Amino acid sequence: MVKPGKVLPAGARRGTVLTALGPHWLVAPEDTDHGLEAASLMVCSVSGTVDAQGGTTLVAVGDVVWFVSSGSAMEVGGQEYAEGTIERVETRRTLLSRKAAGRVLREQVLAANIDRLGIVIAAANPDYHRGLIDRYLIAADKGDLEPFIIVNKMDLVSGELETLITEDLEVYTKALRRKVFFVSTVSGFGIDLLTEFLNGATTLLAGQSGVGKSSLINLITQNHLRVGSISQATGKGRHTTTSALLVPLPRGGFVIDSPGTREFSIWELDLQEIMYYFEEFDDYSPNCKFSTCTHTHEPGCAVKEAVDNGAINAGRYFSYLTLRAEIEG
Repeated sequence: MVKPGKVLPAGARRGTVLTALGPHWLVAPEDTDHGLEAASLMVCSVSGTVDAQGGTTLVAVGDVVWFVSSGSAMEVGGQEYAEGTIERVETRRTLLSRKAAGRVLREQVLAANIDRLGIVIAAANPDYHRGLIDRYLIAADKGDLEPFIIVNKMDLVSGELETLITEDLEVYTKALRRKVFFVSTVSGFGIDLLTEFLNGATTLLAGQSGVGKSSLINLITQNHLRVGSISQATGKGRHTTTSALLVPLPRGGFVIDSPGTREFSIWELDLQEIMYYFEEFDDYSPNCKFSTCTHTHEPGCAVKEAVDNGAINAGRYFSYLTLRAEIEG
């Protein structure tokens, strides 16, 4: 039960949620010199009454929480961890959320208190979908995150195909002024430049399954995802990521590995607000014949005219129409 303003018990400590362990959460206390060693990590459950923001996601990876030790221990992955109870979840400064899968309409917070969203796609195997990129861009905007794009597996393309991919993504660098990093975890191409950009911030990497998010994180964090107390507790590193995981960067900051997804449904996207997330429309919409123009079927639509003459990217416009159609049902 959510109980705002609940008085913290004596001995409460502050920490950051690293990942989910079934119904429990792996928490790194901030008052320890042992970093992410098993001796300092806590496996916490949520108190029966917790001071939190409410909603359907009481606790998420990246949350800053207050917890108390229970005095007992729990064995996870062959390692013993002290147990505790989360009593308070601090207000989230940023978040990435989506509409949860299933028939029940509810929000699923994927991660909290992050600075950037790295949208990871692959140059090949699997093919990328611009519509998914556009959805992530909107979710980042709604959650106050700085989005950028990482194109992995550049070792699989060359020549004309490489040029086509670069040109296809120019809409994000030129029209939207977003950073795009071209990298390969096989050859190491572009990894140093990406690592330098990530240092000092907390970044969530998101994208389809199979694009190589975990491989990227292994390189960037010097294999911290594969070894040590975190992988012991989660069993992660060699297998598909099943829940988000906060991993420290060697030179400061964190990256969050997240489960792959085939689709991404934006939480609470209103039909009337969609157009405002397509900022390239702004230069043309004031010239539409009708002030209530939806840029879909109306005569005298300056946005549609801009699409026809190439001033607005046709793929981005298609994403806009697709999102409208989904909401309209």
